[in-house]
Order: sequence, then C-alpha cells, then structure tokens
Amino acid sequence: MTDNTLTLYPYLDAGTWVFDDERTGLQGEAFVLGATEMISAVVRAKAIPNAEQGFALTFGATAFDGYDARIAWQRADPGGGGNWYAGDVAGQPMECWLCPALLLYFQGPPREIFVRAEPLPAGVNPRWTPPPGVTGRRFVGASPEA
Repeated sequence: MTDNTLTLYPYLDAGTWVFDDERTGLQGEAFVLGATEMISAVVRAKAIPNAEQGFALTFGATAFDGYDARIAWQRADPGGGGNWYAGDVAGQPMECWLCPALLLYFQGPPREIFVRAEPLPAGVNPRWTPPPGVTGRRFVGASPEA
C-alpha cells in the first residue's frame, strides 16, 4: 500500500456496493451486512455525483488526511469468516461485517480502518474485465445467484 492507503472503485450493483480489483482477481466483490449502508451514508453525506457508476474509496489501517469515517474492530465472526466493525459514519452509529477478502489487503484484521470517499477520477473505469482465460473471483456476491 502506498502511503499506508489503498484505493478501490466501488459501484452499485442490484442495490449493493461492489468492487473489482485486478490486483487480487476480485470481480463483483460485495459489501454486505451493513457495509453497503455505511458506504451509502458517506456517499450521501459528501454528495458524490454519479457515485452509483463508481467512486474512489481510499482506506487504510492508520489515520490519514481527509478521512471521512473511522470504524473499529469489534469481534471476529463466530462462523470463522470475516470480522465485525463499528463506528460513527456520517453522524450515525453503524456496524458492518467485512468478509475474508479483507485479508487480501491486510495481514490480519486491523484494529481500525479509516476511509475516504471521493468522486471517480477522470479516466478510471471501476469495472474490470478479466482477459481471456482469466476468471474473476469473489468471496461474497451482490445477488443471491452470485
């Protein structure tokens, strides 16, 4: 991670925020169980134009200039996958579950995660199309059939 932050480009799919990340091979990875609601709260609070088509979500385990929200680790999922986080997001106490994909970005579940949402930079396509012979993977999908 550069400067201890990483940026993903979520977009809305069937009412759920998802992201693609060529570096990890993730395609259509969904933010579920409170995470979509957290993201929507930040996007609304910041009035990010056309966010449903994609926006920049920068995150890291340490505070950085201009972060919009801080969520803190609460507990591991008793089912063995993922971790629960909570914090004040856009003036509301919220909680979310982050799936095991989190460990593709951190060596272990960080004690805190700081996030910032910004408009999609010019020229960035949030959707990744894998090359022939490569299949995107996901831990959690946006729709029941995913």
